[in-house]
Amino acid sequence: MYIKRNSKKNGTISLASNPCASLTNTTGMAKACRETVIDGYNLIHKLWQPQKGNAMAPLRERLETLLSAYRKTTRRHVTVVYDGGAGPGGHLSSSAVDVLFSGTKMSADSRIVELVRSLGKRAGLVTVVSSDLEIRQHVIAWGAAWTSSESFASELARLGLLTLPGRSSAGKQTTAAGKKESHLPLDDKEVAQWMKLFGGEG
Repeated sequence: MYIKRNSKKNGTISLASNPCASLTNTTGMAKACRETVIDGYNLIHKLWQPQKGNAMAPLRERLETLLSAYRKTTRRHVTVVYDGGAGPGGHLSSSAVDVLFSGTKMSADSRIVELVRSLGKRAGLVTVVSSDLEIRQHVIAWGAAWTSSESFASELARLGLLTLPGRSSAGKQTTAAGKKESHLPLDDKEVAQWMKLFGGEG
């Protein structure tokens, strides 16, 4: 199943048949959920911490490219919802990612909650990605799954689609020079070597 906009009903969003519904989910997220709905700007701020005044269009494009790769890897359909408008329709689609703008009279938060509520029992097919606790409360109440933007970012990193700050592509912490840094306890031999080096008793 996937979410699409019905332009004849003032932007109403509904589920429709989609071949991706029958494909196996390969991620660690809820396997029964076949649609991922993203709180777009919330995820952008968690991933890249843009400063006030930064142009958002390049970051939206960067996010959608990332989500296209996620769709290709997991076979889950993706809808990303942004605050504000983008032209008369406020809705853009591609074969990989559905992009929805909430419009000037509604926030992305409200649009996402409205979307989940409108699905009824089919809300169980949806996972919502947002760190907004109010969204979490409402979408879970309406039967959808939920994960935070931080957890979703970790999922992207686990799939090899994203390198988180301070981590290598393998998920290990790195130094500023990019070298792998281990935080495992020293064994007895290593302790003895350090003690000898710094003049302690070995």
